[in-house]
Amino acid sequence: MSIVLTDNKCMKTTLSAKRQVSIPKRLCDELELEPGAQIAWEVQDSKLVGRPLPKEGWRSLIGKYKGGPDLVAALLKQRREDREREDRKLAR
Repeated sequence: MSIVLTDNKCMKTTLSAKRQVSIPKRLCDELELEPGAQIAWEVQDSKLVGRPLPKEGWRSLIGKYKGGPDLVAALLKQRREDREREDRKLAR
């Protein structure tokens, strides 16, 4: 989710002595940010860009590929084929 502010809606904050910045309430409400939310910061074209990280981190990926190929079965099949090939080589 991203919010683009036009020049007439620019919001300003001040960097504190501890290098902390307060995010305006309006942005927190729009992005559903709560205390303790993590934000990833990066510099793009000389601009500081912050992106909220998922609340659950890696847990948000659970089930993402549900219904897709069975990767464990594919790995076991590949290992079985590799073992059979090695057994044939040793039998020579």
